[in-house]
Amino acid sequence: MYMSLRMIQKPPVIFTQYDPSGVIGRSELALALGSCKSDALPWLWLSYGHSVLAEMDPCMEANEGAAATADLLSAYPMHSRIDVKAMPEGYYELKAGEACLFLSETETGDVFLYFFSPKKLCNRSDEYRIDLTDFGSEAAAYFIATLFDSYTSIVRLYESN
Repeated sequence: MYMSLRMIQKPPVIFTQYDPSGVIGRSELALALGSCKSDALPWLWLSYGHSVLAEMDPCMEANEGAAATADLLSAYPMHSRIDVKAMPEGYYELKAGEACLFLSETETGDVFLYFFSPKKLCNRSDEYRIDLTDFGSEAAAYFIATLFDSYTSIVRLYESN
């Protein structure tokens, strides 16, 4: 009897672009539209982000941290339209036109993506952020770019309701 090791390679992470009206449920839409006008788009965008991630199994890759993810976003030519700015308290502001997200890392190395300003108290709750800790920095940057690519469709959904 001889021992063998089998290496399993996971396929590359691919985040699918969906039509927001097809993946954002009626209850999430009603919640967003019933909220403060300045919070409606972030609510819809957050809901969309959760839907995109629901299709993926976590990569279980080591995320190199918020700084590495932010560097990847600003370094890749295809993501060059995303402006990355370091903020106080370890946050990074990610901005493309009117669209704005916030990336941060906890002391324990967990990486979170926020859809509301870091000044909002709601950010402390898990349902107001997306945990990117189990995705490598490259996959996390790709996910963030996917979200920015969806922003115009999110705005159209908001304006049509």
